[in-house]
Amino acid sequence: MKILKEKYPKGTIKRQRTDGRYMDGILYENIKLVAKNMVKDMTIMGIASSSTLEVGTGKSTLFQQIAEAYTYLMNEYHGLELTFTAKNIVFRPEDLITRAFEVPKYSCIILDEWDDNHYWSALGMSLRQFFRKCRQLNLFILAIIPNFFQMPMGYAVSRSLFFIDVKFGGEFDRGYFDFYSFNKKKELYIKGKKTHNYKVVRPDFYGRFLDGYGIPEKEYRKAKYEDMLKYDEEHKEITPKDIKMKIFDRLQKAQPKLTLVELGNLFGVDSTTISRWRAELQGKIRKDRPPKGAMD
Repeated sequence: MKILKEKYPKGTIKRQRTDGRYMDGILYENIKLVAKNMVKDMTIMGIASSSTLEVGTGKSTLFQQIAEAYTYLMNEYHGLELTFTAKNIVFRPEDLITRAFEVPKYSCIILDEWDDNHYWSALGMSLRQFFRKCRQLNLFILAIIPNFFQMPMGYAVSRSLFFIDVKFGGEFDRGYFDFYSFNKKKELYIKGKKTHNYKVVRPDFYGRFLDGYGIPEKEYRKAKYEDMLKYDEEHKEITPKDIKMKIFDRLQKAQPKLTLVELGNLFGVDSTTISRWRAELQGKIRKDRPPKGAMD
């Protein structure tokens, strides 16, 4: 079926033949149920992963489309003015709580998939804190994870409303999913966890989705790239030069009258090196500038 016909008139989406964006009809009816009931002091979480543990199956695409449809329905049903933008997407579990207090009540937040050695411990801790501190915010949380069976049991079974398995079809064709309701995903987790077998339970229904993020693609990729830079900066290895640069920065602030030569003598380098250090600290040398075309 076609939804959001006013937002997407014919010609706004690639290969679009009529107004609106395509969405599986049964999936849309399930999103309606969420939107109708969110105002009953609800906090709802949905989960997506890929049964084949593949990347690039379209999990982010599908969840953004769900978030976009949910936001539209919340506004229609309840007279709200919610928006779905890059601000509604976080890329690390530890950012979930901070963002929850920044968006309006009843908003949707997507926790996008992230590759990190401490992912699962960070996810478990963040979800515990979220449900303890943020339940009253009544948010719709969509969590994209690497593996459904590695999700802590309390959230996979009890705290989440549904699970969607997003996977390839045919010869690596994107756009296929299986939908598991609350009871089905509970049965799947309990029966399939030991062997990570997704075939022990049949989904409630399966469907298809098409390409197209819920926000402009460049906006999404820019937000993801900036978060990657932030992560790299926070986890970079501290080198002897980093320590020296911190000392240098503090010294020149404490003694602003020291000349380049005098500073160089203190650090055992020439005045040219001191000039370059100053340029780096002042942001004139941008090591984090993305390569040309990275945002294209």
